[in-house]
Amino acid sequence: MLGLIKAAPLILVVAGGAYAYHTTTVSKAEAKIARLESNAVVLKENAAKLDAAFESEKAARERSVSALTEKNTEMQAEMDDYLSIFKRHNLTKLARVKPGLIEPRINKGTKDVFDAIEQDSVEVENADSN
Repeated sequence: MLGLIKAAPLILVVAGGAYAYHTTTVSKAEAKIARLESNAVVLKENAAKLDAAFESEKAARERSVSALTEKNTEMQAEMDDYLSIFKRHNLTKLARVKPGLIEPRINKGTKDVFDAIEQDSVEVENADSN
């Protein structure tokens, strides 16, 4: 029993050291867990924001495609109207019979088309530079 009493301070020091080590280790682990949980919350928020942005961009793309499709349909109808005019009239015969009547109109139409192409080219060039 005397040996136990002499060893008690040594046992208390070892037990105290073990308790301190345990407390330090546990507190480090708890701090790491808290950081990881905080990071998980931030990552979930960021994922939600990315999902919302993705859906927004997807909707914008769909609206753009829809608008372009509609514009393409309108242009196709306009082209069909113009082609039907050429199909209904024999412009070669009319140009031979009355060149003064047809030639200025054809030249004006060609100039208008080239002006429109030039304007579209300027718009495209300006859009690329912005």
